[in-house]
Order: sequence, then C-alpha cells, then structure tokens
Amino acid sequence: MFEIFGWEWRGDPLQCTTVTLFFFFLSWLLIKIIFWKTPRLIVREIGQGHSWYGTDFIDKPTYCNTCREPFVTGHSCDSCGVYSCSSDNCIDIADKEVACKALTLSNSGEMRHHWIKGNLPLCKECVTCGEFCGREPKLVDIRCVWCQIVCHDDCVKPSSRCDFGIYHKWIIPPNCVSLKSVWVKGVRRQFIRDITVPENDWQPMLVLANRKSGNNQGAGVLQLFRYLLNPVQVVDVCEISPEAALDICRLAPNTQYLILVCGGDGTVGWVLSAIDKMKLTKTPIVGVLPLGTGNDLARSLGWGSGYADEDIEDILWDISTARAIEHDRWAVTIRNYGYFGIKRPQKKLIMNNYFSIGCDAAVTLNFHKTREQNPSLFKNRIFNKAWYFGYGTKDIFESSCSRLNERVALELDGKAIDLPELEGIVLLNIGSWSSGCDLWYGSGLECLPGAQSPCDGLIEVCGLYSSLHVGRLQVALADPCRLGQAKTVRIVVKSGFVPAQCDGEPWEQSPCIITVQAHTPALLLRKDS
Repeated sequence: MFEIFGWEWRGDPLQCTTVTLFFFFLSWLLIKIIFWKTPRLIVREIGQGHSWYGTDFIDKPTYCNTCREPFVTGHSCDSCGVYSCSSDNCIDIADKEVACKALTLSNSGEMRHHWIKGNLPLCKECVTCGEFCGREPKLVDIRCVWCQIVCHDDCVKPSSRCDFGIYHKWIIPPNCVSLKSVWVKGVRRQFIRDITVPENDWQPMLVLANRKSGNNQGAGVLQLFRYLLNPVQVVDVCEISPEAALDICRLAPNTQYLILVCGGDGTVGWVLSAIDKMKLTKTPIVGVLPLGTGNDLARSLGWGSGYADEDIEDILWDISTARAIEHDRWAVTIRNYGYFGIKRPQKKLIMNNYFSIGCDAAVTLNFHKTREQNPSLFKNRIFNKAWYFGYGTKDIFESSCSRLNERVALELDGKAIDLPELEGIVLLNIGSWSSGCDLWYGSGLECLPGAQSPCDGLIEVCGLYSSLHVGRLQVALADPCRLGQAKTVRIVVKSGFVPAQCDGEPWEQSPCIITVQAHTPALLLRKDS
C-alpha cells in the first residue's frame, strides 16, 4: 500500500474501477477540448484561381479572355465572369494572370473598380459617354465585377471609386472582410474571421441554395448570385450546413441580415430551424426563391409555384419591394405510448406549413420510400408530380386509411370534436396545400367559419373523406370537412400505425398523443401583387 496525494492506494477492485473511469472521462474531455469547434463558413482558398464551370455559349458572341478568339464551347468563372475556351493552356493563363473577384482586400479604404475585359451584356450603355458598349466583333470594352457598370476602353477613369451599384445594400464589401486560415483534417481552409459594418443602411444578403432541389436548378442559381454578390455570401447547403453559413451573422450581431433560401419547403424549414439554434441577436428576414416540387410556402407568400429561369434582376427587384411579416410556426410534440411500462422518447418537430395524418400522408410516404430507393427517377418537378398522382390514384382503390376517425381522437383548445367518417386530418398554417390547393377555401361556394391567415395565431383543421376527395379538392370541385380553428390542437392515435407527415416529411406513427402549440414566429418576406 502507498499514498498518492494523501489518498491511500490499496489496489482493490473498487479503486481500480474508479481510477479507470476517471482517466477515461479525462481522456474524453481532452479530446472534446482539442477537437471542439463551432460551425464556420468555409470559403474558397485565395490564390486558387477562378471557379470554372463548363457550358455552351450560343446566345451571343463570346471571346476567350486569354487568346481573344471566339468560341462556342468553353468555360466561365461563376464569380467574376471571365471566359476561356476549352484550351487547358488558356485556362491556366487566366488563373495566373486574370484576377478573380476578391473575397477580401487588405486595405479598408476606398473601394476601386475591378475591371474585366469584354463579353459584356447586350445593349449596355457606357457609364461615361452613354453610348452602347461591346458593339465590335472582338474582345473589347470593360465591366466592373462588383457594380456591373460597363465602360469603353477609351472612357475609363483610372481613379474611379466603386460604390457596388444598385445592390450595394446587400453586398458584403471585400475590404470589410478578414479571413483566417485553419487546418481541417490535414487541409488548410479559409474561414471568415471578422466583418466590418460599412454603412448605416447596410442589410447584407446571405443566399442559401440547395442545388438538388426540384429540377436541379440550384447550381445555376448559385452561379447567378456569385456573379452579382460577394461569393462568400452564396452558400450551397449541400456542402455547408445552414448553421455554419449563419455563423457569418454573429460577426455583425447588430445587423439584420436578409436570408434568401433557394430551394423547396424542406430547405426553408431546415434554414428556419438553424436560425432557432443560432439564437442570433437580431432575427434575420427570410425570403424564398422556390426550387422544390410543391413550394406551398412560396406560393402562400406570393413567390409563385417555382423558379422558371426568370431574370435574376427582376427577382431581386421583387425582394427589394417585398415586406416582412411575422409568420406563425407551430411546435408538434409527439408523446409515444410505452410498452411494458417502459417510456419511449418524446419527439418534437417544428411545423411551418401543415401537418397531417391519414390518406394524404400515405401518398407522401409511398413517394418518399420510392425516391429513397430510386433517386434518379425524381429529378424533374413534373415527373415528381406524376408520381404523386400515381400513388394518389392507387390509394383511391386501396383506401389504406379507411375509418381513421375510429382510430384517432381530436381536441381543439381542449374541446373534443365529434369526427365524421374520415380518412385524413390536416392542420393548416398557410393557404396553400398539396402543390397550391387552397384547402380551407375549397370550392368557394360555402361560407367560411373564419378567415385564414398565417399571422393570426390560429391553426385551421380540416378533414379528408378519401384520396378521391383530395383529387376533387385540388381542382376546386369539392369542399373540405372544416373541423375548426384553434390555438392548441391535440390528436390521440389510439391503435395501429397511421401515416403522418410534417411539411412533407412522412413517417409511420404508432399510438401516441400529438400536441400542436404555437412556436416562435419567423420573419418572412411576402410579395404583394
């Protein structure tokens, strides 16, 4: 026996177990401290050249910025708009000799124009003389990659100041950004260390796009916004999580950011949940560019059924004139019944659009299962809707959720509701459901028990008689079974498994108690027609 720091060591099993557990805990704690990191917005390494993408240029004459020869098939930088033919030599020379749009600048003084030669937009006037630029069939005249003005080669003023043009309010100036290098898994990465607020009316835009949404239009949208804004503001959520992207908001805590989410309803919900987790000083305002299949939230906010390659400058104009509203959100708490006295974990979801159980959730669940097994079959918005139609038709004959009213009980604000014979129950927060159907309004021939609004703190509850009833609702040939409006909804699943979905994410639900109550509202942009 001997003593260690006044503790007598006897070597019995209890002491050995205690010491082993202590050193195990100490090792775990050290590993957590060493590898602990907060989500960070990793940006492109400075000095790596341009961000090239290959494409065909057949809509206008295009010239290589290196050899100055015209070409049809080649490459372009999605950040600064430099062009190169397919020659590897030209690409290498452009990477070395033609500067790309800077993510950061060491000087914090006056911002100068960054000129790129040739390949100007059609019918663009010179900022100095007012005449059209780029009229000659060669690489001629210049464009600033930040403010997008164009100028004749003979009209340029070498000391001119760049004010970032019409989008100055949304752009993060490179001379206000400082980067820091870190080693991530043996690779050096750059992340944003600090941001200096440039002016009083500054409201920087952060674009979060899902390149896999809908018709895979996200990749093109990312290129368009990197061309107009600072590339550090444009993030692909398939590569960088929304939590890591939103870390940029912490660097200017007293500034209210504008978050533009380019994706479907699932991407919007993902970003809103990330904003909840970040607990930012100023809640960002969230706008939506619909790229998904249903896009019900975008429809209800006036942004249309889906992005159809409209001019991005028209979209930005609509964003500048839109107004922010406090949009209701709901916390869905699912308390599962236990077995043999063993409690099962409680599940909590956030609902932005709608929640349902029954026949419409069954169609979504079948669609989801097939998409997971064969993702290559679901790359087109029209084909996706055809799959939904097929599974809906199948459920008309199968009636998989018949007599749902006998398996569930419904309470609205503590009052039990006597349910008719139903196959589905839908809780609505917005005026668009199942790809644009106004479920609460129905055919418009009946008097509504109450107006619907996503800002009134009330949730609308409807019943569905069958999948055939759903089809008739979508063409405004039927009315729903309106069960009422409430601030708190309670659904009891008594027996069996029933399909359920929350904002398009389906699952099979076992017997449980589902409670829906108000959650922190979100600031969303609504486009007024």
